[in-house]
Amino acid sequence: MINEDEHIEPTPKKNKFQYVIESTLRILGVEEFVSYAQVMHNFIFVLAIVFIGVLEIFNTHLAVRLNRNISRKQNQIKELRWEYISTKTEMNLKSKQSELQKVLEPFGVKALQEPPKKIEISEDALIKK
Repeated sequence: MINEDEHIEPTPKKNKFQYVIESTLRILGVEEFVSYAQVMHNFIFVLAIVFIGVLEIFNTHLAVRLNRNISRKQNQIKELRWEYISTKTEMNLKSKQSELQKVLEPFGVKALQEPPKKIEISEDALIKK
């Protein structure tokens, strides 16, 4: 039974925003030091700090992604360089005269046993034609 002498003060209703702020302060463990009223008094400052935090997180993710891309590109460049060097080595090996003789021998092409002969034509012979 309720005594009429006792006056019960109604608790003020909290809106959703106030509930969220107080819950966040409780989760962060700063509810003893910071109240909802202080947060609302310094709302612009709190908003600026949150914005800077979000920018920092975004910047960190961007930097990590950029570093991963750079690392991936460096690995691709190394692999392509290895492929280039191995292909160049193969081509140098295949273009040697001894290797060419081995390849062309089945077609009946043989290496010269004597040096090539130089054919000289005088200029007068070229002009008369």
